[in-house]
Amino acid sequence: MAEPNEMTFLEHLEELRWRVLKSLAAIIIFTILAFIKADWLIDFLTAPALNLDEPVNLQALKVPDTFLVQLIASLMTGLILASPVVIYQAWRFVDPAMQRSSRNITISIVLFSTFFLVVGVSFGYLVLLPFSLRFFTALGEGMVESNYGIRAYLSYVVWMLLATGMVFQLPVISFILTRIGLLTPTLLRKYRKFALIGILVFAAILTPPDPISQMFMAIPLLVLYEFSIIISKIFTRNKLAPDETESPPDETEPSPEKTESPPDETEES
Repeated sequence: MAEPNEMTFLEHLEELRWRVLKSLAAIIIFTILAFIKADWLIDFLTAPALNLDEPVNLQALKVPDTFLVQLIASLMTGLILASPVVIYQAWRFVDPAMQRSSRNITISIVLFSTFFLVVGVSFGYLVLLPFSLRFFTALGEGMVESNYGIRAYLSYVVWMLLATGMVFQLPVISFILTRIGLLTPTLLRKYRKFALIGILVFAAILTPPDPISQMFMAIPLLVLYEFSIIISKIFTRNKLAPDETESPPDETEPSPEKTESPPDETEES
């Protein structure tokens, strides 16, 4: 028999449509608000290049580049600011049974995901981006001038910041996969060696080919992986706690059939 609150396939599609529309509305609203302050955003995103020891010239090589740069910066800011709304809508869709504990979990996911996104973007902006720019500008120091197209530069910055922001979502992904039963701490510990190799390769791809930048990227990823194991262990234990606390039935208690007294043969006689 179907549950009273069970939704049909079309109802799921309708709910998904509204969740997507609400997420897109949040992104558009925050993008418009960011576009109003586009000049400040451009100054903020170009600061790492303009503050290098080796001077860098940023140029608009095509007529629409200035507008496109402002649009890209505003869209990136809108995605970051709207991420709590997007995460909330996504989790509400995959977890329709909104009991009290589920609401608390939803709030925790939104807060932790937003926190790690901000930390990841900040790490990319303050640490990884300046190191990579110093490396690339130092390659041609004394031989060529560092003249970058503003559109290409901003695309590189946006890719770098969004990549680090997504990478720092590893603990949140671990929590979600643990909740739905696809991930266990034992599995994470088993594949720790392979994860280490994958993290080093990923750091080498994401950063310039110098060991300092690679270590600055690899060390936080290793810390996040270990933290993901802890997260998975905690919530696996919490998930099993209700089953463990249930007291088993008392097998020593006699059954009703055994307690029935046999008929009194003396009365029949």
